[in-house]
Amino acid sequence: MLEVKTKKEALIHTFILIYFINLVLYSLCSIFNITLGESIFWFIRIPILLILYFISGKKNTLYIIALLFYQFASMIFATSNPHNFIIGSVLSVGFKFLLLLILIPFLNKENRVPIGIACLPFFIIYLYLIELVLHSLGDSLFIWIINAFITSIIGGIAIINYNNNHDLKGYWLLISAILFIIQIGAFFINKFYIKSEAIYQMVIFSYGLSHFTFYKFMILKEQEKSPT
Repeated sequence: MLEVKTKKEALIHTFILIYFINLVLYSLCSIFNITLGESIFWFIRIPILLILYFISGKKNTLYIIALLFYQFASMIFATSNPHNFIIGSVLSVGFKFLLLLILIPFLNKENRVPIGIACLPFFIIYLYLIELVLHSLGDSLFIWIINAFITSIIGGIAIINYNNNHDLKGYWLLISAILFIIQIGAFFINKFYIKSEAIYQMVIFSYGLSHFTFYKFMILKEQEKSPT
């Protein structure tokens, strides 16, 4: 039994290494304009994370669907088609909504007001980012305001949960929530405001780290339910 557990942990560590190697290769291909490599490493990011999640022995359906939503949203955003951008925006909201559903157990009568207050800075920052690219969002503006609202609630939950517990699970969630804001901000600026490789690198790494830290949160959360 111990040997099986050790092999499983070794496999998990291997895929974590693969995940970050893929992230670095994606970054390098983007910097050196290696289009084929960039496309491949971009596409397999979420599949690698899904495999990592499965071999960890966890199967939260909401989280799996959320990752699939994100993958499809990324694929649609990559087409640069204005109509497709609206579809991608809806899928992005769906991704955030599913993450919020996962976090609903952390929301109760005692912490609703503190969470509401804590989410305000996130919401204000998000609205400022939207204002920067207001004219470029077009018909998807309302969708991104909803996205901002949901993301802000996730941030508020992360802050209050960490403040109350100071545990590793809360730490990973807080880091993830902050990185989600950085990621979408860099995405907006690079897509609609200033095309810059440096900003795109922020998108790449904030994306990779935000998803990995939420994965770590999910694993610790589910280990609490089934410590064996």
